[in-house]
Amino acid sequence: LADLVIETFAAQSALLRCLAARQQPDSAAHEDAARICVAGAALRVDATARQLLPAIAEGDTLRTHLAALRRILKTPPLEAVQARRRLAAAAVSRRSYPFDA
Repeated sequence: LADLVIETFAAQSALLRCLAARQQPDSAAHEDAARICVAGAALRVDATARQLLPAIAEGDTLRTHLAALRRILKTPPLEAVQARRRLAAAAVSRRSYPFDA
């Protein structure tokens, strides 16, 4: 359960940082970073929950929980390669971390 909480916290933090940076000139980089973080967290939460659920439920209850998990974590696919390339290009062009400290 701790892994699920950690992933959720990290994804929320990335999203809040993205929302706070909307007025900054590098907001596109913040959006790319948030999308990558949230998409990765969703995949890890899904994998962790699929290992955890059989330990706490079985039969119809397990199937119901797995169906709910699929609905909750239904996310559109992310073009992560392009987003990561844009982040890398931002870091190279600044010759440093692409976000203000």
